Amino acid sequence: MTQLNGAVVIVEALSFTYPDGQRALDGLNLAIRDGEKVGLIGANGAGKSTLLLHLNGILPCSGPSTSLRAGGIRVLGMKVEKANLKAIRQSVGLVFQNPDDQLFCPTVGDDVAFGPRQLRLPEAEVAARVEMSLAAVGLRDFEARSAFHMSFGEKKRVAIATVLSMNPKVLALDEPTSNLDPRSRKELIRLLRQLGGTQIIASHDLDLVKTLCDRAVLLSKGKAVAEGAPEKILSDTALLEAHGLE
Repeated sequence: MTQLNGAVVIVEALSFTYPDGQRALDGLNLAIRDGEKVGLIGANGAGKSTLLLHLNGILPCSGPSTSLRAGGIRVLGMKVEKANLKAIRQSVGLVFQNPDDQLFCPTVGDDVAFGPRQLRLPEAEVAARVEMSLAAVGLRDFEARSAFHMSFGEKKRVAIATVLSMNPKVLALDEPTSNLDPRSRKELIRLLRQLGGTQIIASHDLDLVKTLCDRAVLLSKGKAVAEGAPEKILSDTALLEAHGLE
């Protein structure tokens, strides 16, 4: 597989077909540099979420055995395959679109501590990571709260904290601003800017991509059909219209 200077994620000729025959990715090539914020844009079914699920091996390693994949992915030099999944899942923090898919423990503190505890870290280290992660998302002293009684925006922040507690090298976020009111949306964008680091953001929120990202990648039918500065990509109305975004 090709190695690119400074790339922490390399996707090469990646194709993926679901068991029902839907081809979600079709020979996709993409490289993400260290510290870069990349916005994945595209119409529904373009392959954005499928790509994110490949980055830490949710697809196809734990997917249906009849799914078909070709090509490869490397994260921090590691091939995404079963032998490397533990290390890769510590390196890539995946935040789902719906935080209710990510939060399942009785308290916020337990949710944020879940990943570190799976690593069998000392409880003092777990507690320190919980405190650090909740502080990073603006939810200090929320450990005893139940996520089920929090606002949707607060749940999104807790979901981000659950992956921050693993000290990931890459944050992968699926539609982070979906279903948020205007104030919560602005707060989340501010939070993502403050967090820094390498971020891969799949979103229909084109203003988010323009505001936050260093590069936009337009996916269409599982292929990367255009990429570049967000201002350039998002100002090309003919390109966006041709691929279902206008």
